Amino acid sequence: MCGIIGIINNKNAKSLAKHGLERISYRGKDDIGFYHKDGMCFGHCLHAVVSKVKQPLQKDGFVFGTNCEIYNWKDLNKRYNFNAKNDAELFFDLLIHHLKNQSITEQKINEVLAELDGVFSFFFYDKSKGYTVLARDVLGVKPLWFSYDNKSFSFASESKAIETKTTIPQELNPRNIIIYDHKKNKSTYFHQPFFNLSTSNKPVSKTTIKTTLIQAIKKRIPTKKVGVLFSGGLDSTVIAWLLKKHGKDFTAYMTTTKDKKETIENAKHISKKIGFKLTITTVTKDQIKTTLPKIINLIESCDPVKVEVATTLYFSLKVAKKDNVKVMFSGIGADDLFGGYKRMRMYHNLNEDTISNLRRLYERDLYRDDVLSMYHQTELRLPFLDKELITKVLQIPSSKKQTKIPKGLLRSIANLTGLPNEFTKMKRQAAQYSSGISKVIKQLAKEQDYKSKAKYFQSLYKKKNIKLGVLCSSGKDSLFALHIMDRLQYDISCLITIESQNKDSYMFHTPSINAVKYQAKALSVPLVWQTTHGKKEAELQDLKKAIKKAKKKYNIQGIVSGALYSNYQRTRIERIADELNLKVFAPLWHTDQESYMKRLPKEGFKVIITHVASDGLDKSWLGKVLTKESIEELLTLAKKYKFNPSFEGGEAETLVLNCPLFKKELKITKTTKENVTKHSGQLKIQKIALQKKN
Repeated sequence: MCGIIGIINNKNAKSLAKHGLERISYRGKDDIGFYHKDGMCFGHCLHAVVSKVKQPLQKDGFVFGTNCEIYNWKDLNKRYNFNAKNDAELFFDLLIHHLKNQSITEQKINEVLAELDGVFSFFFYDKSKGYTVLARDVLGVKPLWFSYDNKSFSFASESKAIETKTTIPQELNPRNIIIYDHKKNKSTYFHQPFFNLSTSNKPVSKTTIKTTLIQAIKKRIPTKKVGVLFSGGLDSTVIAWLLKKHGKDFTAYMTTTKDKKETIENAKHISKKIGFKLTITTVTKDQIKTTLPKIINLIESCDPVKVEVATTLYFSLKVAKKDNVKVMFSGIGADDLFGGYKRMRMYHNLNEDTISNLRRLYERDLYRDDVLSMYHQTELRLPFLDKELITKVLQIPSSKKQTKIPKGLLRSIANLTGLPNEFTKMKRQAAQYSSGISKVIKQLAKEQDYKSKAKYFQSLYKKKNIKLGVLCSSGKDSLFALHIMDRLQYDISCLITIESQNKDSYMFHTPSINAVKYQAKALSVPLVWQTTHGKKEAELQDLKKAIKKAKKKYNIQGIVSGALYSNYQRTRIERIADELNLKVFAPLWHTDQESYMKRLPKEGFKVIITHVASDGLDKSWLGKVLTKESIEELLTLAKKYKFNPSFEGGEAETLVLNCPLFKKELKITKTTKENVTKHSGQLKIQKIALQKKN
């Protein structure tokens, strides 16, 4: 791993690039280089694993810099008869070979990237045509951020390298490729294809998956000193086992608190049985308290889950650095690929969830882990995110992976590799819990008089997380999703609402939609409003227009969806977000419906039912407030009549009159009931006012 930076169309480009690269100089201590000319400067700091070749590289009128690990570079070098000394030179030669004297197109760029087996981010500058290409691997293992400031354009491996008082960088969505025209100061976006559900008539066997996993680890083994981020769970144990089978000596690194004796003894037992060295770092509350500000500012987030996981990783990586470990294996991606999360196993189509999780992995985990490892001059290797492995696992039908225990398929494959049964049957919590880190941080937040970990972390970070726009329909799901993201210290910058003329729209909630205008005022949050005819699929273009408008006006970097189980909505929102270089947050996805409904009144939500369309729900429910008592009655009816208790199947629609973030409460002053039959009807709201909260 390395660090790259570029400043274009700025008279201070050279000094800004040098200063920015200094801020992330820990990404590469082996060498540093710059290319600068006429208000433009590209920089690179090198972390050499294959061989030491200084960048940026120049050849045939092109300038190139990359942060990459290409595992098939020697094969490509031979095939094309290049004379590259390492994977970076091969990458550069490949781009020149395909793009020299050619018009740059989406197809040509993707043809080059498709040949690469590995992970990367890079810039590629064509001197004669005056454009720079920016791209990264499709999962986003290698980071890349960019920013516009008046007529200047900049990019870097980390946000902090190019952030200013007036400019907040955006992370490049891994499915996007930027072609920046220097003269026009304009960017064109190309798109990389992502993984999809296989239509193969030849299902992949477990033996094939086993072979692919073994190869995914083998190709990532370097000649340098190797470590494994170890938790004592299945994923890291499988990696350790296969590394030993390949004859590679390594040390496993683990972080715990002193009271986690069972976790420690379990890890020692595994290391002794398999035969690898284990280094356990036991951290104290004072060490965690002292180190938290550094960790939070490194990962540039005060999101509680990110911070807790980062803290667990930080101390292991710190010890590995002292041991001069250059490459560290991690089990990131195994849960997403093999169904390790409970919410995935509750859903009928695990493969669809896998694809969605992989789309969001760069925001959720990969940037955090990359920055932490680079800070400790250690490169992460992620075998569970191998392209070939992902492709083959997605070819196995969801029904064959839907098991009661987490990652049933991976456990079976581990057995096929010879891993002892006692290790394939292990049950373990996520690292932040099994290590005891989460418990200690909770104590620290309480001692500092903070009601939540997020507020405690935000006080250390001194700012909120990224700006978000919330897709708001006026109902409980979108407002509760907003509530969660605000509690996690994300900056809620606007609401985005689609008014559909089709009451049977597949995408959009239609009853009481005008109430969003009052909710926006109650929240003191601006509203982006868009109308649509509601024609299936065509209505997505109107959604895209609204989100695009919100991005331009309010500088949002992500959108929030209240989706619980609708894959139809979720996948379409994710595709639009990819196209617009935005992140997606769906905090309610696959939440337990009964628990969720009970949380609403507990957390201060006043919700009424405005529409019913199900056996068991008659007109008496129209206008009824969802209290503790009425929700219990509703749950009983849901079991009796077999409908979704949270109305995910359209059994009812809701309207939020009040919630903790509202500064005023909505008061309905005039209604009528329409289209009322035995088990259907709508509460038509004719007048609404805002009043002081009780």
